[in-house]
Amino acid sequence: MADPVISFVIERTGDLLIEKIVFLKGVRRQVERLKNDLVRMRCFLKDADQRQDEEERIRNWVSEIRAAAYDAEDIIEIFASKVEFFTKDEGLVTKLTYYPLKIVKLCKIGKEIESLQMRLNDIAASREKFGIKNLGEGTTTHGEELQWIRRSSPFSEEKDVVGLGEITKSLVAELLKEDRNRRVVSIIGMGGAGKTTLAKKVYNHADVRERFNCRAWVCVSSSYDYRKMLRAIIKQLNPITNELLDMLEKMEEEDLERRLYQDLQDKCYLVVLDDVWEEASWDCLARRAFPDVGTASRVLLTSRNRDVAQHADAYRHPYELKTLGQEDSWQLFLKKALGHGANAGCPSDLEEVGREIARRCAGQPLAITVIGGLLLGKNKSKTEWENVLNNFGAYLSRSQSEAGKISEAGAILELSYADLPANLKFCFLYLGLFPEDSVISVRKLIGLWVAEGIMQKRDAKNLEETAAYEDVERLCSRNMVQVAEMTVDKRIKSCRVHDLLRELAIRKAEDENFFQINDTRDDEISAKSRYLAVHSLPQDKNYFGSSTPPLRSLLFFNIRENISLIFKSFRKLRILDFENVRMYSNLPKEIGEVRLLRYLNLRGTYIPRLPLSVGCLRNLQTLDIRSFDWEVKVSNFIWKLESLRHLYADEMECDVPLKIEGLRNLQTLSGIRFGDVMHNNMITLTSLQKLGIVVTERSETDKLCMHLSEVGSLKALHLCFYWGGRWPQSLGGLSKLHHVTELKLVGLDLRMLPPDFPPNLSRLSLKDTCLEDDPMPVLEKLGELSFLKMNFAFEGPQHMVISRHGFHQLKFLELNSLFDLEEIKVEKGALPQLQCLRIRRCRRLAKLPEELKHISTLDTLELVGMPKDFISGLDADLVSSVPNLRIF
Repeated sequence: MADPVISFVIERTGDLLIEKIVFLKGVRRQVERLKNDLVRMRCFLKDADQRQDEEERIRNWVSEIRAAAYDAEDIIEIFASKVEFFTKDEGLVTKLTYYPLKIVKLCKIGKEIESLQMRLNDIAASREKFGIKNLGEGTTTHGEELQWIRRSSPFSEEKDVVGLGEITKSLVAELLKEDRNRRVVSIIGMGGAGKTTLAKKVYNHADVRERFNCRAWVCVSSSYDYRKMLRAIIKQLNPITNELLDMLEKMEEEDLERRLYQDLQDKCYLVVLDDVWEEASWDCLARRAFPDVGTASRVLLTSRNRDVAQHADAYRHPYELKTLGQEDSWQLFLKKALGHGANAGCPSDLEEVGREIARRCAGQPLAITVIGGLLLGKNKSKTEWENVLNNFGAYLSRSQSEAGKISEAGAILELSYADLPANLKFCFLYLGLFPEDSVISVRKLIGLWVAEGIMQKRDAKNLEETAAYEDVERLCSRNMVQVAEMTVDKRIKSCRVHDLLRELAIRKAEDENFFQINDTRDDEISAKSRYLAVHSLPQDKNYFGSSTPPLRSLLFFNIRENISLIFKSFRKLRILDFENVRMYSNLPKEIGEVRLLRYLNLRGTYIPRLPLSVGCLRNLQTLDIRSFDWEVKVSNFIWKLESLRHLYADEMECDVPLKIEGLRNLQTLSGIRFGDVMHNNMITLTSLQKLGIVVTERSETDKLCMHLSEVGSLKALHLCFYWGGRWPQSLGGLSKLHHVTELKLVGLDLRMLPPDFPPNLSRLSLKDTCLEDDPMPVLEKLGELSFLKMNFAFEGPQHMVISRHGFHQLKFLELNSLFDLEEIKVEKGALPQLQCLRIRRCRRLAKLPEELKHISTLDTLELVGMPKDFISGLDADLVSSVPNLRIF
């Protein structure tokens, strides 16, 4: 971990010299000397990084360099930000007044840099004592940068499953046995053995879907939240409405148990409890929430602990998922390491070394998957594979003194971590901050990584965001991270980290003092923490004690109660994430003193107002103030946030027209009112790509479109109508928006489609629009349209007709909650490019159109929340013609 952190900090120190040179003239020579000292220290890090696992004092030596590098960056940034704040955009009098203070601060920073250089001299002097050699300027510890060969994700892992055929049949047969009593069927095995993969195969088996009229899946994990589990199951059994969500949020445990019991009591249900660690977690649900009333219901349980399975049902032996046999291990290895399909062979010169690598994986699917992903990115040469095998042997010999096969698998995972390039190591460790079993938004992850400054800066616009997304893909391709959800256009929307790999990230991070996780109320917060994730608030309300840690990132997860921080104590913060911390009070004005802040997440905090002092955060890149159905009052300071890239809001209210022009870095802006847009010269927002506007019935959209027509960077426009009454009568002018390719219309009582659309529109989403006429005759003529999503979109027509050759470019179609729709007619030749059809909760729809079976491009059919009669009446020929049928 030495290289990623220190290399990035040294590079950033150099960038700061260039960016802040005007403010550092008095100490430039000292700063350059400090940077050169750090660069020289980096020459010894390759040897140290390879040996720090062997000796604690070497780890401490590396840790001292890292702390010095961080302190160097902090000193320069804090000083430059203070000088910049007082001198930028101010008159001569202010600059002259501040000049004496600048001299004092230059003297102070000079002394701090001298102190740092003395620390580095002491660190350098101790190097020889530890026998650390200069191995050159190289900054990677194992091998070359991963060749980005495979873009496919491990999300569709079913195609690579081996050795589960017989046990799947047995499990399905067990679930379908004629027994009216509720029974528990358990799968046990070591971590990474494939328990969840097997459970998914059974859960989605056609015979199982047909038998059980009610299904739900919940991941329990070692740190489960009982109320959260109950809510998760209830949500899967009922249509999701705001009323239901609000009600569940307010319910106590007993109320949630009673509600779940009522939902299940007359159903033949199947509930999967994945990754149950403790008997107590089973007892909570089984005794009070899962009825046993003669409906032949089943619970499928996965656990690492045999005692948990036997406690759940003492009359049945659990299905034990053992490690793979030699041949199954080899077949899985080939699929992962070479990307081949079933029965594909291995190059003869690689087979011997490949079989030895597979053998050393001890039959553990996760270990094979991870090391296969590592090899997939390497040259297919015997030398390359032997190099992996030799390194693997060193890790294996160290782990054999520990605890058998689990530690052997841990050694494999450590090898895969060691092989990551420097920036991917940093990114992987950062994922360890998130709670166990988290589904992590990739958009959020990108914002965090960019704010950390770990993405390489290049010339092209938005490349930092692009590089961050590519790093997510690389971690997925190496099977270090799992894809949780994909977008229609095959981009990763969310991801998760397998708990074995998360444990690895946490262990590595703790070894390197990289971050701290506060996940029990008894945890003490270290005075040395740079990155802190709070999963549980300490009992002591004085969270940080008498000494404040030099935090760069502070993230709160699953914390609902209000918290108070003394912001003056956290001036080194770059990231502050309060998501879902229910504040319901104004943010303290002292937030403006955290001048280095780049990422501020207040989503779901329900704060009434942003203080004027937020305008002092000149480095802020991401500001998120979304809270469902909640207006946030914003003082007129947004225009001062010159580094701002993303501003997310549901609706912002300002006493005067909100000034935003001149924000050249702004890429995303949502929740701004129509009037505020019209008061700004939008052409000055030269990077703006996504714009979400709140309109009223008085908004003149034709003038709005003319106003936006010259914003050449604008790609996505969302118009949201939250108020009562009707949409603007003149919803016109959209044809002027030649650059816009994505349009979303949200709000009640649109009643009829706009008279025109952007000519290059490829994505259209209609939500809560209550159209009175069938929109298909109009929409099917949009020549570039490839994505159409309709959610509560119309209420009038009972029939929908897609005519011959309609939608000739459409690839994805979603029809969601169209409650009056009874029939869909698709004429011959329509939808010739359709790849995915998703139908959700269209409860009066009798059947699917027969013409679908003749659409050769149709790959995926998803049916969510559809009536039982609809599912049972599916045409057999249609079902067999679609490669991927998913019924939820």
